[in-house]
Amino acid sequence: MIDILYLTFNRIAYTRITLPALIKNAGAEFSLTIIDNGSTDGTVEYLKAMQKKHKGTIKEIIFNSENIGLSLPTNVFWKTSKAQFVGKIDNDTLVPEGWLARLLEAHEKSDKLGVVGGFHFNMAYVDQEALKRRVISVDGVSLVPDAFIGGCCYLLRKTVQQQHGYLAVDHAKKTSGWTEYQQAIARSGYLNGYLYPLLEVEHFDDPLSEYNLAYTKHREMSVISMGEKGIGNREEQLKWYIRDAKRVEMGLSLAQMGFKVPMADSDDN
Repeated sequence: MIDILYLTFNRIAYTRITLPALIKNAGAEFSLTIIDNGSTDGTVEYLKAMQKKHKGTIKEIIFNSENIGLSLPTNVFWKTSKAQFVGKIDNDTLVPEGWLARLLEAHEKSDKLGVVGGFHFNMAYVDQEALKRRVISVDGVSLVPDAFIGGCCYLLRKTVQQQHGYLAVDHAKKTSGWTEYQQAIARSGYLNGYLYPLLEVEHFDDPLSEYNLAYTKHREMSVISMGEKGIGNREEQLKWYIRDAKRVEMGLSLAQMGFKVPMADSDDN
């Protein structure tokens, strides 16, 4: 019924924390596909050991010889999945107890949802009351709507994925395609957003995360993931996270696409 993709590229310190939590905290049955993008730090051996331990859950591990980015592995996963729902958790994302059960419950209540997922920003970055005013309800599901959400923790109905095809692949950029894909889903009339009450996930690359190793031990990955956004150090990264969180708080991405930004005290709710 549910297939989840877990992507890895080195950063074994992250994987040792987030992969066991992903499996333990799901709260719903699912199959896990892991795609490794050419890790050389012991990740390959660790993943094989985890598959032996969790053979009922880890359906398949694909080992790529090099880092081919985000879009290609995601497309391969989508093409082979026969599940009703598909989702992804990144190896720098720690999910809370019941994360998958909540995402599944939302989709089962409403077929108006596109991509829904966990809130990956530190709460210090947002005005929580202002964010709460952005919450809307549809078919009994409360969420903070947005044109697109982070790709580190999400669930998507397979029929919506099939309707919109696959991620565009830019061989010059390893992290491109996800934002534009969700914008197309929003234009089709589906609601993307963060479940509310917020499903808080910890994003280890967030500079305020206690697990953060970006621009230190994991500089190589930081240069890929942040460098493509024009961010070259931890200070710039922190500013980017704050700006991105405020973008969500204010509904700027919806406004830029020409959508009215719903507020809790408006007539649209």
